[in-house]
Amino acid sequence: MSQSNHSQLYVGCPQCDATVSASVPAGTRTNDLDWNDPNRLQGKETSCENCDHELEFYYY
Repeated sequence: MSQSNHSQLYVGCPQCDATVSASVPAGTRTNDLDWNDPNRLQGKETSCENCDHELEFYYY
């Protein structure tokens, strides 16, 4: 069995309340982050499969 370097995030769509998921890279602990790195905050776009509302997930 292999381990994934990604985690699934699940949120409710603000337009229709359907569950929306996105796969994002497994994060580091916040105390291990280089807070001076301007690229530490990243994002991923996805859309709701129920109503096509576009969502953006942001993560460190």
